[in-house]
Amino acid sequence: MQLWAFLNQSVPYTLAGVYALLWILPCFQSKTPDVDVTCIYSEDCILPCSFPPTDDAVVIQWYQQEKLIYSFRQDEEEPDDSSVSLFTDEVSKGNASLLLKDSSVQSRGRYKCVINATNTVKESFVILKVEAPISRISLEASPTGQLQCSSHGLYPSPLLTWSTDPSTGNLQSRTRISADSSGLYSVESTLQKVNKSSPLTYICTITSKYSSQSWKASLLQTETVGKNGQELVIPCMAPKNLKNFTLTWTFTKRNKNKHILTYHSQTHSVINQWKEEAELDMDKARSGDGSLYLDDNEVSRHAGKYTCTFSGPRVTYTVQTSVSVSASSTAAQEEQSKSKLWVLAVVVAALAVLGVLYYLYRKYAGNSEASEEDTEMQAVKGKTEELPAEIRPLNGKGDS
Repeated sequence: MQLWAFLNQSVPYTLAGVYALLWILPCFQSKTPDVDVTCIYSEDCILPCSFPPTDDAVVIQWYQQEKLIYSFRQDEEEPDDSSVSLFTDEVSKGNASLLLKDSSVQSRGRYKCVINATNTVKESFVILKVEAPISRISLEASPTGQLQCSSHGLYPSPLLTWSTDPSTGNLQSRTRISADSSGLYSVESTLQKVNKSSPLTYICTITSKYSSQSWKASLLQTETVGKNGQELVIPCMAPKNLKNFTLTWTFTKRNKNKHILTYHSQTHSVINQWKEEAELDMDKARSGDGSLYLDDNEVSRHAGKYTCTFSGPRVTYTVQTSVSVSASSTAAQEEQSKSKLWVLAVVVAALAVLGVLYYLYRKYAGNSEASEEDTEMQAVKGKTEELPAEIRPLNGKGDS
């Protein structure tokens, strides 16, 4: 009975205390669920925070990992801080969002926004991630038969994978990931090419961990043989469903690169540096056929490596074609050159013989004229020396 009486007396006070505590807590503190925000590296970023507008002066505080990084009182001047700031004109409207300038890898973490107003303390949390997205991917081949895929300036550490088309197993690759002084990552991977009778398209895919953003670079290496007197077509087809692409053709010979042409699918415009030697079929180019047509005058001049590259959103597709000239074509060209040389030699020899004959003729004709003149002179001289008998001197016998 005494216990029952004690409970009857204590319960009203206990319930009153609980009610009072439930009433007081909201006045002092309220929390909202965490907000996830992803900022792009080196760009400005907004961390959201809001509160019910009030006529009372409020104090806004921002913490990063429990460290105070910013404090602002509504009736005072904003602190001079070049890295963070508030939208002070909107504080009276309940906007306490923090502007984070030039975000870096060190900016990531858990932020706390605290609003101190009359009889009210509000806390909210922001989980900030920083991402340096993929902006470029490179895929190159070495003379030793190795492929290297790389990308730089990434955060967080990306994922790199290799594949082929058609699919094949036993791909042996070696991948290395490193970070620079800013915390940004570089990924480089080397793959040994598979020995196959038919050419394979090698595909390197780099994926970001945060946004699942993927970039692909593909490389196909082929060979073709050209013949003099025949038009040479170097095929290059865009990947399926690739839109808004840029097509570039380059030529490499003796380690010197030359730009051939560039085609833009959006404007259907082409910039051609080899107007007299190479061209595209513009109707086919619109549908993704970027084959290059070379003139048929002298294919031997076009021997070398041709690189066709389709560049689109997050996609790079490259075809490298080694062009050589057939032995029969080369032999025919050499034989034709020799024939031309023989004809030229015969003509030169004939001209030389004619020149000699003409010289001898002139010399013989000159000697003949000289001989005739000498004969005539001798005849005249003989007539002059032969005197008439009347004026010949008489000898002794005649006198007697």
